[in-house]
Amino acid sequence: MLAAPPSKPPDTPFEDRSADSGDEKGDEQGKKQNAESKAAAAPSSDEATESEAPGEEGATDEEEPENNLHALACLEGETADGKRKGVQRRDFLKKHRCELGAVGGYYASDALSSTYSYGGALAFYPSEDFGLEVLVTRTPIKFRLEEPFSGFDAEQHFTPSAAFQAIGSLLWSPIHAKFKFSESTIVHGDIFAMAGAGRTFHESVLGLTWEAGFGLKLYFSRFVTFRLELRDFLIPQEVLGRGRSTNNLTILGGLSLWFG
Repeated sequence: MLAAPPSKPPDTPFEDRSADSGDEKGDEQGKKQNAESKAAAAPSSDEATESEAPGEEGATDEEEPENNLHALACLEGETADGKRKGVQRRDFLKKHRCELGAVGGYYASDALSSTYSYGGALAFYPSEDFGLEVLVTRTPIKFRLEEPFSGFDAEQHFTPSAAFQAIGSLLWSPIHAKFKFSESTIVHGDIFAMAGAGRTFHESVLGLTWEAGFGLKLYFSRFVTFRLELRDFLIPQEVLGRGRSTNNLTILGGLSLWFG
């Protein structure tokens, strides 16, 4: 008998193994590709973060100059976006300048008759807020009850005359203001206080004259100023044999010229 030829080994087991090995190799290659793609994507995200950081710094840098410009604009009195004006520079400066003024007004005497007064003032300002002033005035003097007394005994008790004053004062200007007279006219000014002492030259005066008051100045230009002030002169006086301290209120107004 002839022996049967050996049977051919089945191909399926080898084919299945090769297919499985091919699948495993494909999975490994896919994993490697995914890992490489992730590694490549990581630097791009870092670069994006780095690119965003300078943008944020640039925005911060832009905000700081804007704030500085806004503060500067407020100091100069103008803003880029039309906001309300803030602290402003003074248009009129007094430091190291001289003021020569002519004044006149009403003199309300305590012991004698109320009358008028006129004169001049010279001031020097060593600083913007403080000044030194000398005021010289002339005031006609008469006794308001002279006519009734003269009609009673036909004698003259008080002779009308004139009094001269020379007062040295310290000026203090703590308030700088602006006054709007129209839509296009804004005038700068100062509200100031004064205190001083001096002499009143008259036969009824017994001693030094003390002074206190306050006033307003409007600066129409660099060289011309309008002034209005109220002063109280404390004067020791003797009238018809009776001596006492009198308060004499004076309202003065006028114009000043500036030098320097």
